[in-house]
Amino acid sequence: MNAPLTHLPAYLGLWASLVLAVTCNAFLDIRFGIFGFEVIVWTAVFAWTTLVGYGQRGIADERGSGQQKIVLLVGGVLTVLIVIPVWGFPRAGVYILAILQAAMNCVTTTRRQLHFGLLVSVVMVMFAAAHHRADWTMLFYLVPYIVAVVFTLVSEQVSRRAEDIRAASLGSPAAAGQGLAIAAATILILALAGALYMATPQPNWLHLRSSWGQPTPPGLAGKPDDPGQAGQRPGSGQSGGQGGGMAGNGEPLEGGPGDLMPQWGWPGSAAMREAAGRPGMPAWQSGLIEQLADAGDWVGKTCSPLKREIEDLIERLREWLKEHRKEIAAALLALIAVALLAALALLLREVRAVTWLRTRLDYLRLVSFDAGAAGTDGAAQYYAAMERLFALRETPRRPTANAREFLAEATEFRPHLRPQATELTWLFERARYGDAPTGPQERRWLRDLYRALFRELG
Repeated sequence: MNAPLTHLPAYLGLWASLVLAVTCNAFLDIRFGIFGFEVIVWTAVFAWTTLVGYGQRGIADERGSGQQKIVLLVGGVLTVLIVIPVWGFPRAGVYILAILQAAMNCVTTTRRQLHFGLLVSVVMVMFAAAHHRADWTMLFYLVPYIVAVVFTLVSEQVSRRAEDIRAASLGSPAAAGQGLAIAAATILILALAGALYMATPQPNWLHLRSSWGQPTPPGLAGKPDDPGQAGQRPGSGQSGGQGGGMAGNGEPLEGGPGDLMPQWGWPGSAAMREAAGRPGMPAWQSGLIEQLADAGDWVGKTCSPLKREIEDLIERLREWLKEHRKEIAAALLALIAVALLAALALLLREVRAVTWLRTRLDYLRLVSFDAGAAGTDGAAQYYAAMERLFALRETPRRPTANAREFLAEATEFRPHLRPQATELTWLFERARYGDAPTGPQERRWLRDLYRALFRELG
């Protein structure tokens, strides 16, 4: 867990995760027109401090400690002069945490410190996502953040495994191969996470909602009639209640569901275009939102007949399920019973008591009553019975072992049984692969050999 960290992809992922986490918080103040400046400053700060940590190559030295002290000193001055007066608490706490993490980056030389940095980024993102100004437009930065975190963890694991292979002199993994492995693992993890997300019970793509919870998220119940009375609405209690209230820095909440995202649904084209025109929205994001709105309109017009057909098909399917629910329930119960019986049969095959019972039945059928099959099938029955005898004595036949390999393994520590086992194996191979059929004499020979083996092993 505390192994040295020397892999550049892991540092790049940490830098991207921290930048995107701070970007989510800066996006809350997008209306003030300083979003781009904030992102550029934090990008440079995290790039510098992360580069200092990477330059130490897994071993902390005085250079990193010196840079850390400089960051703490400058950050402390900026906190007192700018951060606290401008943002106030609790928003200022997020930026103080970012400054402390920037100082920590200067001495990040181990896996533990890398994971701690990712944890700090998660805390910052959770704060931004829980803020009353957060809405669906933050997904433009939240989704890349999730990708960056997964990429960081995967790249660190892959790079460390490659380093272990190189240290063991088993080869030198190519950079292209490592990159392909990192990309493939990242895509696979994100795809599985997306599939699990879609499988969870939720009414839309953006919310997880319980029928026993509140009908509206805290802070989105609506805009107070009088901004000066925020937090004093009848029945809402003091400031900070569900029905509005004051933000953490003393400013009133701005708007309810109409200003943010539609409740429990993806925003429509009109809401998208309204969001694209917000003051301070980056041009690239505004243009992309406009394109999404246009695409939504086109899809709505083009796919409306198909949507109606699908709805009709779903409705007919519901009616059919309602009419045949008894038959479906019976079929499901039958499938469950078959699955349980199959699992029980597989389990019993591995139980020693069952193997013991099968060897007794083999002896009664093949020796006592001489009721085995004739010809090649009979030789195969004697050979299978011999396999079960050795399995009873902790020497089962491997699935990939042929007859000669199994003979060598079974008699390695039982040399006194090698003659009988060898002759029985030879008779079995002769019957299966030879031209001459198994006659009464060979059958008696097989029975005598199996009887001798059973006396020793059974």
